[in-house]
Amino acid sequence: MTKNKLKGSERICSQCGALGLREVRRTRVHQGIVIENLPATFCSNCGEELYDLETAQLIEKIVAAPETYTQIVERPVARVA
Repeated sequence: MTKNKLKGSERICSQCGALGLREVRRTRVHQGIVIENLPATFCSNCGEELYDLETAQLIEKIVAAPETYTQIVERPVARVA
């Protein structure tokens, strides 16, 4: 979770220096917990995903107390070999 620089109205990726970071929503698995619809900033050049401080703190809260934030959902899983 590093900071991005601004160049004009576009932000520059702190990892590769590319322009044109975009805001996206992501699903992330963190310590075995699937967290959906997380707001992130994404660099399509290098694949870097950045979360703001509020989102990072929310991820930490969810992992620390999953019973408060999660629900059990059944999903079909296919195993290959």
